[in-house]
Amino acid sequence: MHRFRSPPPRAGAAPQDPHARPGEDSARDDGTELPDDPQFDLLYREQAPQLRRRVRAQLRSKEEASDLVQDAFARLLGSTTRHALRQPEAFLNRIVRNLLVDRARRLATRTPHVPIDDGNEPATRPTQADAIELAQMKACYEAAVAALPARMREVFLLHRVRGLSYREIAAMLGISLRTVEWHIAEAIDRIGAELGQ
Repeated sequence: MHRFRSPPPRAGAAPQDPHARPGEDSARDDGTELPDDPQFDLLYREQAPQLRRRVRAQLRSKEEASDLVQDAFARLLGSTTRHALRQPEAFLNRIVRNLLVDRARRLATRTPHVPIDDGNEPATRPTQADAIELAQMKACYEAAVAALPARMREVFLLHRVRGLSYREIAAMLGISLRTVEWHIAEAIDRIGAELGQ
């Protein structure tokens, strides 16, 4: 059993920013690193491999399992009560269970992703109104993507257009996996808001 307690701050270490988003890098704007959490690191080393195996067996996808476990640890790290937890493993398992339930709900209600391009024309001949509506939707989508901040747009397009995994994007751009997750989630939110969905 692990108990989370904040490690004493290192001499000269900057205090942790309470307003930092959980998806952002742990480096401050001035380039200094925030204090490490050895208990969290130990929990990650002990629990992540077995959680990945368990989730991979359920999802039958190594990449999705890694992403989900990474998201679970990011949520645990962002939790304001994590230092007071008596059984962080149980809390982490609850987060994973909730993420799996959320994923199942999303998949049950989500329509399949079909790229909007000339190669995916429907079998029936579209009317002129359909063609106009499709052109307007495509223009709105492209404008929403173009309006994203440069780094966010780059991360989003690498994932959605080139099909790279979060881990591949993080390695390619030299950013953390959590930052990739944040950029993609934020891009989806912004594009959805622009399209009115």
